[in-house]
Amino acid sequence: MMKYLTFMIISCFSMSMTQQKPVYILPVGDSITQGGKRDKQEYTYRLPLQQVLYNNGVNYDFIGSRQQGLHEDATWPDVAEGVPFDPDHEGYYGNKTRNVVDKVLKAFPTYQQMPDLVLIHLGTNDQKEGSYYENVGRPLREFIQFLREKNPAVVVLLGHLNFEDGKAAVGIRKVVEQVALDLHTSKSPVVTVDHYRNFIANPDEVYTDTFDWAHPNLKGQEKMARKWFEVMQRFL
Repeated sequence: MMKYLTFMIISCFSMSMTQQKPVYILPVGDSITQGGKRDKQEYTYRLPLQQVLYNNGVNYDFIGSRQQGLHEDATWPDVAEGVPFDPDHEGYYGNKTRNVVDKVLKAFPTYQQMPDLVLIHLGTNDQKEGSYYENVGRPLREFIQFLREKNPAVVVLLGHLNFEDGKAAVGIRKVVEQVALDLHTSKSPVVTVDHYRNFIANPDEVYTDTFDWAHPNLKGQEKMARKWFEVMQRFL
Protein backbone atom coordinates (compact mmCIF):
# COMPACT_ATOMS: atom_id res chain seq x y z
CA MET A 1 0.00 0.00 0.00
CA MET A 2 2.83 2.38 0.92
CA LYS A 3 4.58 1.68 -2.41
CA TYR A 4 1.33 2.39 -4.26
CA LEU A 5 0.83 5.71 -2.44
CA THR A 6 4.44 6.69 -3.10
CA PHE A 7 3.98 5.95 -6.79
CA MET A 8 0.81 8.05 -6.86
CA ILE A 9 2.55 11.01 -5.21
CA ILE A 10 5.51 10.86 -7.62
CA SER A 11 3.19 10.48 -10.61
CA CYS A 12 1.06 13.45 -9.56
CA PHE A 13 4.17 15.56 -8.99
CA SER A 14 5.57 14.65 -12.40
CA MET A 15 2.24 15.43 -14.05
CA SER A 16 2.05 18.84 -12.35
CA MET A 17 5.57 19.66 -13.53
CA THR A 18 4.72 18.62 -17.08
CA GLN A 19 1.54 20.69 -17.14
CA GLN A 20 3.14 23.71 -15.50
CA LYS A 21 2.52 26.94 -17.41
CA PRO A 22 5.54 27.97 -19.46
CA VAL A 23 7.41 31.20 -18.83
CA TYR A 24 6.53 33.47 -21.73
CA ILE A 25 9.69 35.30 -22.77
CA LEU A 26 9.71 38.26 -25.17
CA PRO A 27 13.12 39.17 -26.67
CA VAL A 28 13.20 42.77 -27.93
CA GLY A 29 16.07 44.48 -29.71
CA ASP A 30 17.91 45.27 -32.91
CA SER A 31 20.23 43.08 -35.01
CA ILE A 32 21.87 41.62 -31.90
CA THR A 33 18.47 40.14 -31.07
CA GLN A 34 17.31 39.30 -34.60
CA GLY A 35 20.49 37.97 -36.21
CA GLY A 36 20.12 35.61 -39.13
CA LYS A 37 22.71 36.42 -41.78
CA ARG A 38 22.96 33.54 -44.22
CA ASP A 39 26.77 33.65 -44.41
CA LYS A 40 27.43 33.67 -40.64
CA GLN A 41 26.52 31.64 -37.56
CA GLU A 42 24.62 34.66 -36.30
CA TYR A 43 22.17 32.77 -34.09
CA THR A 44 22.15 35.54 -31.45
CA TYR A 45 21.90 34.91 -27.71
CA ARG A 46 18.46 33.39 -28.25
CA LEU A 47 19.79 29.97 -29.25
CA PRO A 48 22.26 29.42 -26.38
CA LEU A 49 19.75 30.94 -23.94
CA GLN A 50 17.14 28.39 -24.97
CA GLN A 51 19.76 25.67 -24.56
CA VAL A 52 20.53 26.88 -21.03
CA LEU A 53 16.83 27.08 -20.16
CA TYR A 54 16.19 23.59 -21.56
CA ASN A 55 19.18 22.08 -19.76
CA ASN A 56 17.97 23.59 -16.48
CA GLY A 57 14.47 22.17 -16.89
CA VAL A 58 12.74 25.51 -17.45
CA ASN A 59 9.45 25.29 -19.31
CA TYR A 60 9.75 28.29 -21.62
CA ASP A 61 7.99 29.74 -24.64
CA PHE A 62 9.55 32.60 -26.60
CA ILE A 63 6.95 34.96 -28.04
CA GLY A 64 6.90 37.76 -30.61
CA SER A 65 5.50 38.62 -34.02
CA ARG A 66 8.66 37.75 -35.97
CA GLN A 67 10.28 34.40 -36.73
CA GLN A 68 12.95 35.10 -39.35
CA GLY A 69 16.43 36.54 -39.38
CA LEU A 70 17.76 39.29 -41.61
CA HIS A 71 17.93 36.82 -44.49
CA GLU A 72 14.79 34.72 -44.88
CA ASP A 73 16.79 31.60 -45.77
CA ALA A 74 18.93 31.76 -42.62
CA THR A 75 18.38 28.74 -40.37
CA TRP A 76 18.93 27.89 -36.70
CA PRO A 77 20.03 24.52 -35.31
CA ASP A 78 17.94 22.61 -32.77
CA VAL A 79 18.19 23.45 -29.08
CA ALA A 80 18.75 19.76 -28.37
CA GLU A 81 17.98 16.47 -30.07
CA GLY A 82 14.27 16.52 -30.85
CA VAL A 83 13.87 20.06 -29.45
CA PRO A 84 13.52 22.65 -32.24
CA PHE A 85 14.62 26.24 -31.82
CA ASP A 86 11.79 28.61 -30.86
CA PRO A 87 12.14 31.44 -33.41
CA ASP A 88 9.66 34.01 -32.02
CA HIS A 89 11.17 37.41 -31.31
CA GLU A 90 10.91 41.18 -31.76
CA GLY A 91 14.36 41.97 -33.16
CA TYR A 92 14.77 44.57 -35.89
CA TYR A 93 18.07 44.75 -37.72
CA GLY A 94 19.58 48.26 -37.79
CA ASN A 95 16.75 49.93 -35.85
CA LYS A 96 17.03 52.53 -33.14
CA THR A 97 15.28 52.28 -29.79
CA ARG A 98 12.27 54.44 -30.69
CA ASN A 99 11.69 52.56 -33.94
CA VAL A 100 11.79 49.16 -32.24
CA VAL A 101 9.45 50.20 -29.43
CA ASP A 102 6.94 51.61 -31.92
CA LYS A 103 7.03 48.41 -33.98
CA VAL A 104 6.56 46.17 -30.94
CA LEU A 105 3.62 48.25 -29.73
CA LYS A 106 2.05 47.90 -33.16
CA ALA A 107 2.59 44.11 -33.13
CA PHE A 108 1.24 43.57 -29.60
CA PRO A 109 -2.43 43.04 -30.61
CA THR A 110 -1.33 39.91 -32.50
CA TYR A 111 0.06 38.23 -29.36
CA GLN A 112 -1.79 35.19 -28.08
CA GLN A 113 0.09 35.33 -24.76
CA MET A 114 1.30 38.23 -22.66
CA PRO A 115 4.98 38.12 -21.66
CA ASP A 116 6.07 37.18 -18.16
CA LEU A 117 9.66 38.17 -18.85
CA VAL A 118 10.92 40.76 -21.36
CA LEU A 119 14.55 40.90 -22.47
CA ILE A 120 15.41 44.30 -23.95
CA HIS A 121 18.75 44.97 -25.65
CA LEU A 122 18.61 48.36 -27.37
CA GLY A 123 20.79 51.40 -27.90
CA THR A 124 23.54 50.12 -30.20
CA ASN A 125 22.10 52.08 -33.14
CA ASP A 126 21.49 55.16 -31.00
CA GLN A 127 25.13 55.80 -30.18
CA LYS A 128 25.44 58.70 -32.63
CA GLU A 129 22.23 60.38 -31.44
CA GLY A 130 22.31 63.63 -29.46
CA SER A 131 20.23 62.98 -26.36
CA TYR A 132 20.35 59.45 -24.99
CA TYR A 133 17.68 60.35 -22.47
CA GLU A 134 15.26 61.29 -25.24
CA ASN A 135 16.22 58.65 -27.80
CA VAL A 136 16.83 55.68 -25.47
CA GLY A 137 15.50 56.47 -22.02
CA ARG A 138 12.13 57.93 -22.94
CA PRO A 139 10.98 55.09 -25.27
CA LEU A 140 12.16 52.50 -22.75
CA ARG A 141 10.10 54.15 -20.00
CA GLU A 142 7.04 54.29 -22.23
CA PHE A 143 7.47 50.67 -23.22
CA ILE A 144 7.80 49.43 -19.65
CA GLN A 145 4.67 51.31 -18.61
CA PHE A 146 2.83 49.76 -21.56
CA LEU A 147 4.03 46.27 -20.60
CA ARG A 148 2.73 46.77 -17.08
CA GLU A 149 -0.69 47.65 -18.41
CA LYS A 150 -0.75 44.25 -20.11
CA ASN A 151 0.83 42.36 -17.19
CA PRO A 152 1.20 44.22 -13.87
CA ALA A 153 3.73 41.62 -12.69
CA VAL A 154 5.94 41.62 -15.78
CA VAL A 155 9.69 41.29 -15.22
CA VAL A 156 11.85 43.49 -17.46
CA LEU A 157 15.57 42.89 -17.97
CA LEU A 158 17.45 45.77 -19.58
CA GLY A 159 20.61 44.56 -21.28
CA HIS A 160 23.55 46.95 -21.39
CA LEU A 161 25.46 47.42 -24.64
CA ASN A 162 28.32 44.99 -25.27
CA PHE A 163 30.95 47.77 -25.09
CA GLU A 164 32.80 48.31 -21.83
CA ASP A 165 34.16 51.73 -22.72
CA GLY A 166 33.52 54.52 -25.20
CA LYS A 167 31.72 57.78 -24.51
CA ALA A 168 28.47 56.70 -26.17
CA ALA A 169 28.29 53.30 -24.48
CA VAL A 170 28.95 54.80 -21.06
CA GLY A 171 26.39 57.57 -21.64
CA ILE A 172 23.68 55.12 -22.69
CA ARG A 173 24.56 52.85 -19.76
CA LYS A 174 23.87 55.67 -17.31
CA VAL A 175 20.49 56.34 -18.91
CA VAL A 176 19.50 52.66 -18.81
CA GLU A 177 20.58 52.36 -15.17
CA GLN A 178 18.44 55.37 -14.28
CA VAL A 179 15.43 53.85 -16.04
CA ALA A 180 15.81 50.68 -13.95
CA LEU A 181 16.33 52.69 -10.75
CA ASP A 182 13.24 54.81 -11.34
CA LEU A 183 10.86 52.09 -12.51
CA HIS A 184 11.88 49.03 -10.49
CA THR A 185 9.26 47.70 -8.06
CA SER A 186 8.98 44.48 -6.10
CA LYS A 187 5.83 43.57 -8.02
CA SER A 188 7.27 44.35 -11.45
CA PRO A 189 11.08 44.25 -11.30
CA VAL A 190 13.22 46.18 -13.77
CA VAL A 191 16.81 44.97 -13.61
CA THR A 192 19.88 45.68 -15.73
CA VAL A 193 22.20 43.00 -17.17
CA ASP A 194 25.91 43.81 -17.52
CA HIS A 195 26.67 42.30 -20.91
CA TYR A 196 29.72 44.51 -21.29
CA ARG A 197 31.69 42.94 -18.45
CA ASN A 198 34.42 40.61 -19.75
CA PHE A 199 33.08 41.06 -23.29
CA ILE A 200 35.73 41.51 -26.02
CA ALA A 201 34.19 43.57 -28.82
CA ASN A 202 37.37 44.12 -30.85
CA PRO A 203 37.29 41.54 -33.69
CA ASP A 204 41.09 41.78 -34.05
CA GLU A 205 41.60 40.27 -30.60
CA VAL A 206 42.44 36.55 -30.51
CA TYR A 207 39.57 35.74 -28.16
CA THR A 208 37.09 38.22 -29.61
CA ASP A 209 33.37 37.89 -28.91
CA THR A 210 32.18 39.59 -32.11
CA PHE A 211 32.30 39.23 -35.87
CA ASP A 212 32.64 42.96 -36.48
CA TRP A 213 32.72 44.96 -33.20
CA ALA A 214 28.91 44.80 -32.80
CA HIS A 215 27.45 41.39 -33.68
CA PRO A 216 28.37 38.58 -31.27
CA ASN A 217 30.03 35.45 -32.66
CA LEU A 218 29.28 32.04 -31.15
CA LYS A 219 31.42 32.78 -28.11
CA GLY A 220 29.82 36.17 -27.61
CA GLN A 221 26.34 34.74 -28.05
CA GLU A 222 27.00 32.23 -25.29
CA LYS A 223 28.35 34.96 -23.01
CA MET A 224 25.20 37.01 -23.51
CA ALA A 225 22.99 33.98 -22.84
CA ARG A 226 24.79 33.21 -19.58
CA LYS A 227 24.43 36.84 -18.46
CA TRP A 228 20.69 36.85 -19.19
CA PHE A 229 20.20 33.54 -17.37
CA GLU A 230 22.19 34.59 -14.30
CA VAL A 231 19.69 37.39 -13.71
CA MET A 232 16.61 35.51 -14.96
CA GLN A 233 17.07 32.75 -12.37
CA ARG A 234 15.76 35.05 -9.63
CA PHE A 235 12.40 35.28 -11.36
CA LEU A 236 11.82 31.89 -12.97
